[in-house]
Amino acid sequence: MPSKERIHVFYFIHDLAPFGAQRVVLHTVQNLSPDKFRVTVCPFWGDETLAPAFAAAGARIIPLRARRFLDVRAWLRLARLLISEKPDIIQTNLAEMAIPVRLLSLFLPSLHVVHSVQNPFSCYPVYWRLLDRATLALCDAIIFCSRSLKEAAGLNPRHFNNKSFIAQNGVSIKAAPAADGRGLREELGIAEAEKMICCVGRLVGQKGQDILIEAAAILAGEKRRLRYVLAGDGETLAELQAQAELRGVGRDFLFLGRRSDIARILSACDVYAAPSRWEGLNIALGEAMLAGKPCVATAIPGHADILKDGVTGVAVPVRDPIALAAGIAKMLDNPQDARKIAAAASTLIRTDFTVEAMAKKYEKIYLYLMGRPG
Repeated sequence: MPSKERIHVFYFIHDLAPFGAQRVVLHTVQNLSPDKFRVTVCPFWGDETLAPAFAAAGARIIPLRARRFLDVRAWLRLARLLISEKPDIIQTNLAEMAIPVRLLSLFLPSLHVVHSVQNPFSCYPVYWRLLDRATLALCDAIIFCSRSLKEAAGLNPRHFNNKSFIAQNGVSIKAAPAADGRGLREELGIAEAEKMICCVGRLVGQKGQDILIEAAAILAGEKRRLRYVLAGDGETLAELQAQAELRGVGRDFLFLGRRSDIARILSACDVYAAPSRWEGLNIALGEAMLAGKPCVATAIPGHADILKDGVTGVAVPVRDPIALAAGIAKMLDNPQDARKIAAAASTLIRTDFTVEAMAKKYEKIYLYLMGRPG
């Protein structure tokens, strides 16, 4: 296919921070057929951590570097870009980014609007939820990142059946740790006799680290020697540190901040905990499963595609520290069962949830929208 006939996909996303939704876009871009597609990535905010990776994948990066959401100059620049660049497809993945784009598309009839649903609609504030629902019909395609998320969305099939799709988030095989984690344990001061519980994710209410702290207090009462490693930064850091001190487990928690060596951290841990209140399809959980770690996670739609209780992990109710503590204890006290569950989870991710398979699904949807053969 000649270069001028390649489909131009324009990704308008929050920023280029190394978080789940951004990595979904990166892995998609890395695996699109370069002879069929050319890519522009336009982040609204200023974090550009993943910019080198996007550039290496062949994407053109045009940052807006907005100072606030109602940054008129940033939105006007976006409008000018869409007029001048004339992309075939624009894709968004957050409601606050998507709604203005949908309204702009009314003046750009040749533009195909795609929205990738990476979080349940219910997680947004009421005003965003209402605006999102009111403008969703302006999309040409709505792509859910997990089957369970689509099932929970409750879209009217009469209006959305022909434009709703599923492209389950993929996990990069490169995320599987190849190195021994003992060196990291020594760096962190974790004794050989101590068990290490890991949780990777932004320090925000969504991820449920506060529930893990409550579970840790319960497990401390059982005289277990456990250490908890939280990798990620975020707005609730001080609050979580204060909570851990108040509950008497402050010394048990290590807050590592944002890390680039997640593979080492996973290889060092004994159990992975994912106490999220909501997810789309939790890539961090998928990476822990890929690494062969026994996982305890909440029974929510964003986990359901990969989390099968007693088969690929232990599923516990949301906001239930007692159940979370019991799940962690179950994995620690039954190492043979834990290894069997971890192996089944790793196999599932390697066979059914690769980034290559995810990108192929996106590619097929893009070609469908443009009337091209798949």
